[in-house]
Amino acid sequence: MPLLLGSLRGKFVFWMSAVFTISLLLAFGAFRSVSDTIIIALGDRFAEKQALYDKSRIRAPVQKEIVLARKMADSVVLQRWAEAENDPQLKASALKELDSYRQYFFDGSVSFIIDKSGHYYFNNKHDDFSGQELRYTLDRAAAEDHWYYQIRQLSFPYTLHVAPDQHLNMTKMWVDVPIHSASGQFLGLIRAGIQLKDFINDFIRNNEDGITNILIDGDGAIQAHPDSSLIDMSSNSNPHAAHFTIFNLLNLQDDHIELQAALDALRMVPTQVQTLYLTIQGERKLVGIAYMPDLQWFNITVMDIDTLLGEHTFTPMFMVLVAALLFSLLAVAGVLQFFVLRRIAGLDSAARKVAGGHYDVQLSNRENDELGRLASGFNNMAATIRDNTAKLEHRVAERTAELQRVNDQLALKNKQILDSIRYAKLIQTAILPRSDLIARYLQDHLVIWLPRDVVGGDFYFLHPAQDGSCFLGLVDCTGHGIPGAFMTMTAHAVLRQVLSESDGLPLSSILALMDERLRQTLQHTSEGDALDYGMDIAICRLNTGTLEYAGCGIDLCLVKKGASSVIKATHRGLGYRLNPRKVKPIEIHHIKFDEQCRFYLVSDGLLDQDGGDDGFGFGRERFLNQIAGWADLPMNQQQTLLVELLERYRGQRVQRDDITVFGFSAKNLSPDEGI
Repeated sequence: MPLLLGSLRGKFVFWMSAVFTISLLLAFGAFRSVSDTIIIALGDRFAEKQALYDKSRIRAPVQKEIVLARKMADSVVLQRWAEAENDPQLKASALKELDSYRQYFFDGSVSFIIDKSGHYYFNNKHDDFSGQELRYTLDRAAAEDHWYYQIRQLSFPYTLHVAPDQHLNMTKMWVDVPIHSASGQFLGLIRAGIQLKDFINDFIRNNEDGITNILIDGDGAIQAHPDSSLIDMSSNSNPHAAHFTIFNLLNLQDDHIELQAALDALRMVPTQVQTLYLTIQGERKLVGIAYMPDLQWFNITVMDIDTLLGEHTFTPMFMVLVAALLFSLLAVAGVLQFFVLRRIAGLDSAARKVAGGHYDVQLSNRENDELGRLASGFNNMAATIRDNTAKLEHRVAERTAELQRVNDQLALKNKQILDSIRYAKLIQTAILPRSDLIARYLQDHLVIWLPRDVVGGDFYFLHPAQDGSCFLGLVDCTGHGIPGAFMTMTAHAVLRQVLSESDGLPLSSILALMDERLRQTLQHTSEGDALDYGMDIAICRLNTGTLEYAGCGIDLCLVKKGASSVIKATHRGLGYRLNPRKVKPIEIHHIKFDEQCRFYLVSDGLLDQDGGDDGFGFGRERFLNQIAGWADLPMNQQQTLLVELLERYRGQRVQRDDITVFGFSAKNLSPDEGI
């Protein structure tokens, strides 16, 4: 034992075993003391509710048969026929009356017995005996017909019993209702019922395991039972014969007395339910009994308490075991606190201090167990960390100073680069036409110029011609950012030079000349060293009432009378390496316009910008639909709406390319100096 308790694990095992054993014994004792009481209480309550439920479930169809049969017995048509059976007119009316009632009975069949002749009329739900309803004639001397003459002597408004009809070859739970004349003379019998097999399957046999329903009459004779061999078939047909009763199933005489007392009590107070334990066919069962005074039958619900309660019986045991386990856990927690957690808390506090940079901690290691040895190891580790940390801090300080110096150099270089790019943007902005010049030639216009980076490869232009017209358009150079900006400077210089020399030339010739000049500017003589850079362009010459357009890669969109359309550009670029097979003639378009016409030049950066829920491009169709819808709005308002629409569509996605939109409508051209 001292060796066991000298180990921390041994202490845990010893105390946990002791606490668990004590808790288990307490839980077992508590379970034994309360389990029987709980089972009995739950069983009685369940038996009472089940008996009431079965009473209601069984009584309803039988009561329906009784009510319908009694209503049928009040039929004047049937009473007249019973008094004059041979009258063909009365017979036809009565058979029709029988057939009208028949379909409302449970199994769709009904019988009518005329007392004078003993004739037994019957038809079933399939109408098999239509025209042949007279099935047989009762014989007072025949034993199988004795039941009728017994019932005839009774004064009850109806009788219930289970019996076979050998003539009809069927066994039913019969409802027999006498029919009388207005003067009280007995005329015959209305006979309805439910096939015994159907009655047992639908109302007596319980689908829940452990529950059996039994119907008995006032004398205890079994009228319905899942085992049809136990049913008494002679309770009414032969009252003097020995009957098979519920008492035949009881094994103990005391149970006979107790059951009879329960039946008598229910006759006194029919609304109550009696519950008791009986030994039936050798097994102890819980029995719930309910009385149906209108049927003068008792419903007995027999329950196997072990099957029904089953695992639920062990709920108290589980609760006690949980309580015992909780007690055990609390005890274990106390043991852990005393022998382990208290010392681990000190170790944890020391570890936090070391983590916070305080390495001069010292733990007590007086106890010779695992935690004591752990404390000694921790003290050694803290001393090692203290020494290594001092060395590491010195090295880190040296490295930090070096990194700071390099970072300062990078920050300076980055600032110089950004300053250069910002200055480049000022230069690039300077090549764009001034707003006052645009407003002078195009009094209604919009301009959206959004480089992807600080600078970009798109620009728009407006150049007055000497003949009073003016050139305007949009250029999309290869690349974006700084490379694109260099291209715009080159392209703008070539464009300015060509336009200054080409006032009278067609637009196709102007673009061809620009293509040649740009190729000469960009490419070297050696094909291997050539830069395959170039640009797309849309150029317009604006005269009063007429717009001349030619494009290479950039279409002209226009809105006229509220409808949008596109004039396609020639599918080629300018300034790229010459390939005769790809050189296409440049088309020129002349467009008559009025003050309501709106023209738009759009770079592919807008049309290709991805966005929306699916990440698709903005697209030409979306753009055309929007400008058509804005046809009546001023250009400056359209500019605001288009920028907002683009921002919403793009959402959190990055801008893919430079975006430029140049829209205008021509009004009152007034020539002025060029750019």
